[in-house]
Amino acid sequence: MKLHQVMSFGIALALAGCFGGAQEKSGAQEHSGETGLAISAAANAGDKTDVARMRYSIDRIACVDGEKIDPLSRTVTVHLEKIMLPGGIAAFEDSPLDKGSAHPFADHFEVVPAGCYNLNATPLTESGDLSSDCAAAWAKGIKVMDGATTEVFLISQCKGTAVGAVDTTVALNRPPTILQVEYKPSKFINVGDNDVICATASDPNGDPVEFAWDHADGPICDTPLVISSERKGNDTTECVSLTPKNAGSYMFEVKVLDLLHDEEGNLISFEQWLRAHGYPNDSHDSLAFPLYVAASTGLADASSRIGLQNQP
Repeated sequence: MKLHQVMSFGIALALAGCFGGAQEKSGAQEHSGETGLAISAAANAGDKTDVARMRYSIDRIACVDGEKIDPLSRTVTVHLEKIMLPGGIAAFEDSPLDKGSAHPFADHFEVVPAGCYNLNATPLTESGDLSSDCAAAWAKGIKVMDGATTEVFLISQCKGTAVGAVDTTVALNRPPTILQVEYKPSKFINVGDNDVICATASDPNGDPVEFAWDHADGPICDTPLVISSERKGNDTTECVSLTPKNAGSYMFEVKVLDLLHDEEGNLISFEQWLRAHGYPNDSHDSLAFPLYVAASTGLADASSRIGLQNQP
């Protein structure tokens, strides 16, 4: 309920709700000076708000234009009552509060000169600060008759409990698997020869994959250079080229990671995503493989020289 609706509700009840008013007392003029305001303000939010007190402001106004009045302005702060409304009180059951409901409320009775008044009820916290949960309520032009009590009922509309929802979808992901590593032409080559090594990996979920090649051990060697990549279904084959310049035993490693899209649509590895969200899990497959490089002065060169010498 918005503030202007609270105000309108307060006015309607104030103007129409004179319980035990002057019209019910034939001898109202015999009770001169016994006029009063009974102001109840109910908080429509159950008992879980920051409201502990209610500040009432009463200001006298002219009932008609040009009326001369003695100014009156009063402010009083009271604690909430210990019971709830309607609380079995017939006067409040279904009028307006539902008989089965329970509303915290504050109440204030004030003796005032007969006349017209504006009323304000402001919810406060225990420390006297304005409530952040419940709004002020007010009524304007309330008429107090001589010898009668005008009862005013207001509603301070409070915020509801903040409610949202969590919708959690959990996808199962399996890492890729390396199926094959092939050497072209061979795992054994001479210094200066070019070798092509192809690795084939398959991802069981059909994710795109990324290969990472590394020189793990052996003489100094450049990192393998990617020359081709081809995907067929869930299988991807990537080939690299390398030309070792030093003889020796080499060890290389290929790692295959499966990929997904980040919030900006970029492909990143599942491992990056997992790390970014605080998970320690891995999602990759890796394989170390050897390459043997012979010196150019090996047996093959010697055999060539022998063959030349034996020619007629």
